[in-house]
Amino acid sequence: MVLQQEAHVSIWGNTIANHPVEIKGSWGSNVITTSNFEGKWKASLETPSFGGPFELSIRSNEQNIIFSDVMIGEVWLASGQSNMEWNINQSSGGRGIDNKNEYLSANYPEIRMFNIPQDLSGKYLNNVKWLIINPENIEKSSGGGVNTGISATAFFFAVKLYAKLNIPIGIINSSWGGTRVEAWTSHKKLNELMPNHLNIGERHQFFNNKPKLVSFNDSIANLNNKMFGIKTVLIPDYDNMGIRDWAELDLNDREFSKNSFDDSSWDFWLPKSISKEQKNSGSFESKLDENNQIISDGVIWFRAKINIENIESDFNLIIKNGIDDVDQTYFNGHLIGNTIGWDKARNYKIPKKILEKGDNTIAIRVCDTGGPGGINGIVEVKNPSNIQTIPFSSFKFKHHAFIFNKKLWVHNYSLEDLIKNSSSLQKNIHNEIILNDSNEYGILFERMISPILPYSIKGAIWYQGEANVSNYNEYQELFSGMIDDWRENWGFNFPFYYAQIAPYRYSKNEFSHQLRDAQRKALESTSKTGMAILSDVGEENDIHPRNKKDVGERLALLALMNDYGFDIVSSGPLYKSHQNFATYIEIDFKSKGAGLITEGNLTGFEIASENGVFHQASAKIINNKVRVSSKKVNNPINVRYGWENWFRGTLFNKEGLPASSFSSSK
Repeated sequence: MVLQQEAHVSIWGNTIANHPVEIKGSWGSNVITTSNFEGKWKASLETPSFGGPFELSIRSNEQNIIFSDVMIGEVWLASGQSNMEWNINQSSGGRGIDNKNEYLSANYPEIRMFNIPQDLSGKYLNNVKWLIINPENIEKSSGGGVNTGISATAFFFAVKLYAKLNIPIGIINSSWGGTRVEAWTSHKKLNELMPNHLNIGERHQFFNNKPKLVSFNDSIANLNNKMFGIKTVLIPDYDNMGIRDWAELDLNDREFSKNSFDDSSWDFWLPKSISKEQKNSGSFESKLDENNQIISDGVIWFRAKINIENIESDFNLIIKNGIDDVDQTYFNGHLIGNTIGWDKARNYKIPKKILEKGDNTIAIRVCDTGGPGGINGIVEVKNPSNIQTIPFSSFKFKHHAFIFNKKLWVHNYSLEDLIKNSSSLQKNIHNEIILNDSNEYGILFERMISPILPYSIKGAIWYQGEANVSNYNEYQELFSGMIDDWRENWGFNFPFYYAQIAPYRYSKNEFSHQLRDAQRKALESTSKTGMAILSDVGEENDIHPRNKKDVGERLALLALMNDYGFDIVSSGPLYKSHQNFATYIEIDFKSKGAGLITEGNLTGFEIASENGVFHQASAKIINNKVRVSSKKVNNPINVRYGWENWFRGTLFNKEGLPASSFSSSK
């Protein structure tokens, strides 16, 4: 455990009703309180400046609980979506994070992490323990669980602080992949921010009238089945608690795994345009339109025959680059593998007792829950004396279910008919009420922030935004509102530092540069904030950049300068103003540090005249400002930089921190 230094920290719990509770710290502080009629109690205990280890004892009703190895130092909350959740040892399938040698050998007895479980029921929070950052706990850290590992971004943040401050650091990690800012904000605040929307408490009803809502959903499911021949199925939990549910998931497809199943009506897997990589990939996007929600996410079955003559020894089925997101893999009708996690390599044993001399059947049920999906590379069947690679041209497939409103919809359409009817289905399907969803408005505030609200913290770090690209125009207000909401609930104006989302190749219909700019503008609308700019960190084809060290350390720079008095440059250049001239624009920046520099050619700038049409522009640094011009634009009035989903930052300060993308036009 780590407690915030030089504070009155909250300690709380349960005992019998109306009973005295004594809380004592071995550093010399103690307090006595009394439980209420429900047995709940809460007390405030004064802490000294950093140190430890100490003991914390709680005595009530002849029961004495002692917490040993308690450190006192700086406590930070880490929150957001998958890039904050991303575990330090999440490296299967060739992905993961950089700086492996640095974190695998890390041994920091005075850095601790506490992970809030990804659990909407609230059942698992009482079983969580603080993790000490050491090789043993890092080795145990793995993806696809319930937020049980060590956040890579938070790790590098904590290590940087510890190196500079030499005091204990505690991280409370409350993060959940794929989640929107609305889920992390209280109902009360959302109703203030969104007065023109349907009342949040009415629209999102996780807490009230649940039996009636379940009954309503059942009637809607029956109606959709009658009208469209579609069966709806709840998607199991995407974590280790749901692994058995995935294996037992009944999608009217039990026969598909069997050797005897007749798949003559299924088509062979032929990508739209066959590149060298696609020949050896079952990526959904290689065949399906990624912008069509009905066909691009959901369940596809793959089946292929393989000839084996020598059946005297076991084999293994290997997919080194993994499957996105979940698979149940069968060999001759026997389940040999069941894995959750797009980043995990698949290596499944095929026992010799299920082999058949001659033709054998591989059947793989793949469920993509969102974003890119499918089988990410070569499928091999091998043992020490025999290796066979099954080309994807040998696989037959069936699109079996799509995802809509957080459910699986099992259909009987051919792929051609599904594509033809996808717009009609989206328009005419009767919607059920979404229950138990991690993106329900306010749900993560209630389940993952509210339970830790009394805990004393120094501040918060945040890495989120990818899930809100679709409503970038609302994000600045929602994000600033969430920060205010948390501060109001904690009762003080704590520092809040966040990572700007990294450039990435989103779809043509998404505008992540607008979301990045909303994050930039939030700096101006919300006090005591700072932004770690990641324009040099992004990866074109991976929304989860491997480089988490720069993210964590840049967040730490903000804290070191603003909260711990270090005389350093903590941010990359931020747009300040521009001046228009007849043939060029001159841009000035904040956070220039020792001066502006470029890595290679200074690219990514565009300018526009009154007509609002932007053209690529040449740029150069003159007198510590950037001068931008284009032969196609006279009398320019607006300028922008990095104004697309994917770009590589070229403008930095001499401290090595990149400039944020921006647009001067409103």
